[in-house]
Amino acid sequence: MYIILIGYLYVIVMLAAGTGDVVKGGLLFLFLGFLPTWLWFWLKRQGQIKRAAKRAEAVAQPPATPE
Repeated sequence: MYIILIGYLYVIVMLAAGTGDVVKGGLLFLFLGFLPTWLWFWLKRQGQIKRAAKRAEAVAQPPATPE
């Protein structure tokens, strides 16, 4: 999955570099490169945090024993 992200960012950087204007290139990279990448990493991290919390909760609670 990371190789796809690296390729995407490479294309966006080349697109931004080809605009010919530093401000346009910076804004293009910000809105098409940085923000979507940040959102993707943030969403992935939230899932990891939730899974870790569930695992910690499962370890903290002993299994119910039938009596």
